[in-house]
Amino acid sequence: MKKATTLLTVVGLVSMLLVGCGKNEGNNNKPEEQAQDGVTQVEFWHSLGGINGKAVDALVDSFNGTVGKEKKIRVTSVFQGNDVVEKLNLVAQADDTKNFPDVGLIYSGGIPGVLKMKQMVPVDDLYARGNVSVPKEDIELNFQRAFTYQNKMIGMPFNGSTILLYYNKDMFKEAGLDPAAPPQTIAEMAEAANKLKMVENDKVKRYGLNTELRRYHLANWIGGQGEYNFFGDNEGGRAGLMTKVTFGEDGSLEKFLREWKKVVDSGAYKEKEDNINEEFATELFGMAVMSTARIETIKSLTAGKFEFGVADLPKVDAADTGGTSVGGGSLVAFDRGDEKKVDAAWEFIQYAVSPDTQLVFHKSTGYIPVNKKIYELSEMQEHLKANPEYKIAIDQLHRSHVNVQEPFDIINWEIDEIIRTKMLEFAQGKVSVEEAVKEITQQANEKLEAYVRANG
Repeated sequence: MKKATTLLTVVGLVSMLLVGCGKNEGNNNKPEEQAQDGVTQVEFWHSLGGINGKAVDALVDSFNGTVGKEKKIRVTSVFQGNDVVEKLNLVAQADDTKNFPDVGLIYSGGIPGVLKMKQMVPVDDLYARGNVSVPKEDIELNFQRAFTYQNKMIGMPFNGSTILLYYNKDMFKEAGLDPAAPPQTIAEMAEAANKLKMVENDKVKRYGLNTELRRYHLANWIGGQGEYNFFGDNEGGRAGLMTKVTFGEDGSLEKFLREWKKVVDSGAYKEKEDNINEEFATELFGMAVMSTARIETIKSLTAGKFEFGVADLPKVDAADTGGTSVGGGSLVAFDRGDEKKVDAAWEFIQYAVSPDTQLVFHKSTGYIPVNKKIYELSEMQEHLKANPEYKIAIDQLHRSHVNVQEPFDIINWEIDEIIRTKMLEFAQGKVSVEEAVKEITQQANEKLEAYVRANG
């Protein structure tokens, strides 16, 4: 009896949470508006708010008014807060298939969480069903790899991003630095930061660099070493369950930290992020390491104040060729026991990654397109000429090795907190290179071992 009561409680909690979140963003596509005979209803959960959320709703409206109208499919977009996987876990624990969405926006770190859900339908299985309007070969290989587990693509890449160096070109000129030649290595970044620094009454008035190092940053600086490098065993969790981090034993973390110490020792480094976008715009520092998703925000905040530039992420070593990893999310389909809904979801997923749709979505949000065919469109070519920041980001990804990816480290939020805490301590001189390597590696592996023990 107790078990049944617990299950009912979970189901009730699921219903309250899902209904509540669906109303947060004021979407135009509400479920109650969609009781039309002969129309297949598709529910789409996402975690994009603000301008990006409006772009998602516009995409859904466009589908509903074109392909959806023709094929009698109507998609409802439902904002589910910051973490769709968290909500999916609730319905999965209750084994409540009817309350699953038909499509969910899942980020790379969330893929391990959906693998165990029996309702999940891998994209490769959708391709096997036929009815293909966007061939798999049209999707960028680096994006395919980002959402592939054991050689099977789980999610369809949708909203892509990568990591860049942002810098104040006017400040570079003032400091005697060439704004056309931004730092290419961490060591060069440390030197530039030192020149950008301004000290007044023995206090730093202007920093050279602000970046609070987390898992996301480390995944890029570990992954980009050499030709490519993995964050953990089993190819960073893509060939099988990731059971340990390997950056401690292969020397890549130590190599990074020895270079990063040059940044710390410059005295020009602000190690905590407060309001990084606004502080960059008010010239509290001259450089920052951020996602491409911030380009439009930085443009807006700096307009009329100074000229900013973006550049490839500085390398750990000048000889490294690995490049950077893919950020962003993918569209994952779920089977709620209705084949028509799965087919309808597949129609919507392909529409969302078609070249024309990706062009509109890219221009609305700044996310990097996932479909290679978009570069054949004259409108995209003109857009890149007018917005060279995006071309820099896209070119960087095109040069990056397909194996440089964020790890499938299933407890990513815990590993992120370990890295964030220890990197702050390192920047504050509380731990040495050797101590940081040992403690990050040991603590991350303890968390991973505990997860493996609990889950098999």
